[in-house]
Amino acid sequence: MGIPYSKQINHAFDQVTPLVAAGFEVLKTTKNIAILLAFLQVFVALVLVLNFAALIGLLFVLNPETERERVEIVTPVLRWLGAWVLQYGSVVLGFLKVAIVLGTGGLGLMVWKGGIAGTRVPGEGGEDQGDGQEGGEDGAQDGEAGDDGKK
Repeated sequence: MGIPYSKQINHAFDQVTPLVAAGFEVLKTTKNIAILLAFLQVFVALVLVLNFAALIGLLFVLNPETERERVEIVTPVLRWLGAWVLQYGSVVLGFLKVAIVLGTGGLGLMVWKGGIAGTRVPGEGGEDQGDGQEGGEDGAQDGEAGDDGKK
């Protein structure tokens, strides 16, 4: 008459379970991407604000009618920025060099270990080893069947 109802439910559940697990992995990846995009949007907004401030300062400098604004606004800001670069520039540059070296090394290590997005480098492990093992198991099973047939 057919499969009983409870067996159908169990069979459907067994088919859906891997899909739910895969959906959960996609959800985790999507969450990570959303966090990254949020940080990226904040960074872009900050860069746009700094560009806008630089353009306003450029307008003050180039317009001869805004001499007073240039003296009161642009000159003190540029003096402060110049003093800051002269005082802390070498320290910031040193930290930046160390961060670049450590970041590049960490990225290289993650690529080497396959930690980015849970992937492995092609040609390592995974598929190549699985094919060789299956061939050996099939051969052993064929040989056993042949031996049983001879006995």
